[in-house]
Formats: sequence, structure tokens, C-alpha cells
Amino acid sequence: MLSTQLPILLAGAAIVFGLITLVLFYRVVIKPRREQAPPTMPEETTAQPVEPTPSAPTKPAKSKKRTEQCLFVVFDAPSQAINTALGEMLREKNAFYEAELGAFHLPPGPKGYPLMVASATSPGKLPPLHQEGEHAPVQGVSILIRFLNARKVSRSPDDLIAFTHELAALGGQILDAKREPITDATLTEMRREGE
Repeated sequence: MLSTQLPILLAGAAIVFGLITLVLFYRVVIKPRREQAPPTMPEETTAQPVEPTPSAPTKPAKSKKRTEQCLFVVFDAPSQAINTALGEMLREKNAFYEAELGAFHLPPGPKGYPLMVASATSPGKLPPLHQEGEHAPVQGVSILIRFLNARKVSRSPDDLIAFTHELAALGGQILDAKREPITDATLTEMRREGE
């Protein structure tokens, strides 16, 4: 009798452990994925659509137009003098150089948004202008806002605009994200969208 009960007990234990494993798998793997997944659209049904109740006021939808987060400065006459002035300006702003990207990172300004400065020409890498020595003349730079929350970034492009004007004062012209000359109207629009 003992020889027949042992396999039955082992089979029962295996079933119980299997069920425990299944419950743990659901709680640890499947349930968190379902909570993180975006809601899916329900399949089409023949039921009539439910109209919203008049007691719940709806907010008007805002347009999803994105504020420019990148500007360019193209130098009129690239030279070692501009390289030196650019390197000095970046040092004064406490920018640090990331060799892997070939870009400078400026700490957050008065509005709290850090900026990144890279080459405007392919492959987009600036030489280490903060170091002594001669480097190939920089043709132009792109200035980008580094952000974590796009909604907050678009509210204040002032740091981006101010720094871009400082760079243009070295002897270049400002271009927008489409690489067209920027106008005062475009800058006003950027500031207005940021409000």
C-alpha cells in the first residue's frame, strides 16, 4: 500500500507547486506588464456609442505644436580665432566636454535647462576646444536643449535663445531647426509658444 501512496503524494505535491508557481508568475510577470501597457482599443461592436454626460465639463484640447528645441549658428568666416573665442566662451559657462559625443554640455541656466553644443556639420562632433592647440575651424554649431520633460522645456526657450545670440556675436548667423535664417518673428513665436 505504501508503494502506491508515494507516487500519488508526489503527484499531488507537484500539482500544488505548479499552481503556486503559476500564481507567482502571474503576479510577478504578467500583472505588472498589464498595468504598464497602454490601454488597447476595444474591438468594434454593434452597440450604440455612449454619449458623454452633460454634467462633466470637458477641457478644450490644446494643439500639439512643438516649440523649437534646436537652433544653429553658422560662422561667416570660420577661423582659429573663432575656435579660440568659442572655447573661451564654453570655459566661462563651465561647459564640460564629452569626448565620446564630441559635444559640450552647459549646466542649467536661469530657467533650469541644460544645453548641449555640437558641430552643425557631419558627423556632428566638435574638437576639444577647451584644450590648447590648433583644431580644424568650426564651421558652425547646433545648440540643443537637453530635457527630461518636453512639456516643461517648451515653456521657456529663453536660455537657448540667449546663448545662441552670444554665439552669433562671434561672427555668424542664426538658423532655425529647418536651417533657414531665423527672424525676430520666429523668436517671438518661440517665446509665445513657451508661455
